[in-house]
Amino acid sequence: MDTAKDARVIILEDAIRRLNEIVNNRKMKFHIEYSKLGEILQQAGSLIYEVKYSYLPSDQVADLEATKKIVSSLAGFRTTVDDAIKSTGYKATTTKDVLTLAEIYYSFRIIADFQRKLKSYDDEPGRAVDLLAVEISQIQSVPESKNLTECRCTDGSRIWKIVTNLPNVKTDTKLACAVLPPVEMMNIVSEAMFLGGEPLPETTELGPLENPPDAALDQARAQVLQIMKRMI
Repeated sequence: MDTAKDARVIILEDAIRRLNEIVNNRKMKFHIEYSKLGEILQQAGSLIYEVKYSYLPSDQVADLEATKKIVSSLAGFRTTVDDAIKSTGYKATTTKDVLTLAEIYYSFRIIADFQRKLKSYDDEPGRAVDLLAVEISQIQSVPESKNLTECRCTDGSRIWKIVTNLPNVKTDTKLACAVLPPVEMMNIVSEAMFLGGEPLPETTELGPLENPPDAALDQARAQVLQIMKRMI
């Protein structure tokens, strides 16, 4: 396996880079030990090179000691953030702070699921991020926009906010989406992206989408390749 070019490894590296940028610029607006988090990320940044240039089969990469240390240490990072938010009662009130928090939890999600993706999928780039079946529960037009709609969707376990330019989106519709780096669109943070545009069958179970339509996988692949291009 060419781990140096594997999408799952590069998306993991990008997630660590995003956390580094947040910590280095002290973007979290609640009390937290930045020095401790910086040490964790410095170690993870060193270990990622062991993973990236291991050139082992994916299942062996998943079981590397370096991989295990990255995942466990950054799980500790997440616990620190969760505890800090809970103890301070922090709630993001500006779009900038909402985006920072969304980016933190996107990165945690990528890191926590890295080993499973290595063991469950091949090196298809579209599989380097989470593909979900979601159902639209609420929609509203985005103020001052002619073609954007804000959708609240459920994957059966949590609510996602997705801003889309797809026409004629409706509540109770099931769609495929990819959990991508969050973006700000017209002062609204979008946490994922609809894929393909065509509704999924009504019988589709919400949650992880193990057999996405070809159009959805193609679109996810294109988005991942864009991230990879910026990282290589």
